[in-house]
Amino acid sequence: MKETPAIRWFHRLQKLPFHHSLIRFGLWLGAPYSANIRPRIVYASPYHLEIEIRKRRALTNHMGTMHAVAMANLVELTASGAVQMNIPGTARWIPSGLNIRYLKKAKTDLRSVCTFPQPDWHIKQDVEIPVDVYDTAGEKVVAATLFMRIGPKI
Repeated sequence: MKETPAIRWFHRLQKLPFHHSLIRFGLWLGAPYSANIRPRIVYASPYHLEIEIRKRRALTNHMGTMHAVAMANLVELTASGAVQMNIPGTARWIPSGLNIRYLKKAKTDLRSVCTFPQPDWHIKQDVEIPVDVYDTAGEKVVAATLFMRIGPKI
């Protein structure tokens, strides 16, 4: 698959010192709420995105494990980011639903992985975007599907 301009931009930006801070600042400008989990984009390619977050007190619950809402935020950000990095300028998207299953307690830093097949961007439709979240041992702690309504710009 061909690299999009957004993915080429990301790869160029990765070569700069403090690129994570620059990306986080851009995210804060575009989606301020999602910046609170302090995401780090670790890998991007066509129709594939991986984001990490560190376990820290602000993201934990009363049991000291990662809070469900922080993980849901990570899922939504990963799916939305993957779509945004691949969508052509003639189409648009908006999340239309989320199914999420918490499989086990998340006690460590997390990595979300989203891979999806290329949709037809010019037909109005709901597309299922799968996202899995793994702990540092590689065990899946969350399985989710974000439903994304895509279609042509009108």
